[in-house]
Amino acid sequence: MDEDKKKLQTSIRESLAKQSVDFLVPFISALVCILTSHDMSSFEVKRELKKLKISGIRTKGEQIESNSKILDFKVYILYAGARNYILKIEGLDHCSGFSFMETNKGMIVHDNVVDDPKPLAKDIKELFIKNYKTPYAITEVFLNFYNSPSKKNK
Repeated sequence: MDEDKKKLQTSIRESLAKQSVDFLVPFISALVCILTSHDMSSFEVKRELKKLKISGIRTKGEQIESNSKILDFKVYILYAGARNYILKIEGLDHCSGFSFMETNKGMIVHDNVVDDPKPLAKDIKELFIKNYKTPYAITEVFLNFYNSPSKKNK
């Protein structure tokens, strides 16, 4: 492969990684804020999750569980009360290999959780770790996602 093609591919990967992280950082921040809030009932938690386009929400008593596909990510949530949750986000297709998991005990980020991880997964992990800190920036990518109509409204 010639040098120009390599530069173009690198530029495209950097751009895709930045877009992914510009979405993931505020999205995950918003989810964690909801899942750790002591002031919300389980009904309010469900309502707030739906605002973030989390679908497939199932409840059993106070426990909430969801499996959603959002953009190029699979989002899994198991919530059993404030500070008692599992949040897992895995990359799909182009982001395959990226994985973020947070519980009330801490978080872990991987870039190789599949047999053949995509190179973009490593780029996303590195940029994500660099940008996942407080205060969390609200990005244009996230606002476009948040303000777009959900699939049910189309």
